[in-house]
Amino acid sequence: MIVTTSRKPVPELRSLAKDFAFAAGCPYILRGRMGLPEIDSIDPVSFIFSSRGKEFSLRVVDHGRTVTDIRIPVWRMEERSGGRLPGILIDDPSLYERLAPYIPVKLSETGGGGCIFDGTRKRRYLLRLMIHEA
Repeated sequence: MIVTTSRKPVPELRSLAKDFAFAAGCPYILRGRMGLPEIDSIDPVSFIFSSRGKEFSLRVVDHGRTVTDIRIPVWRMEERSGGRLPGILIDDPSLYERLAPYIPVKLSETGGGGCIFDGTRKRRYLLRLMIHEA
């Protein structure tokens, strides 16, 4: 599995994607001019971060088919104190079920559609995730 972004990501989106890849234990690929078929040829499973207006989104693609489309309406980054969290912590069971086959996620009991993970350089990300219904 790989993590990448839209073709011309804003710096915040690129940092989010790189640190998500770090927390998930998979490579981040700089997309550049690559189209989706080229990304699929590198690895058939990809997480693609992109911008939708002022909010970010995450699309999980498995063998050319979108498995899930997740909106990230709110997110923030803070400096973490203490040890690094292993993997990615999700507190929504339906999001957990959609992501668990692909990345190391743990289900939290707090509820509310949140996601927490630690990136590089003492960064901790707190995201609000919502499944995007077409």
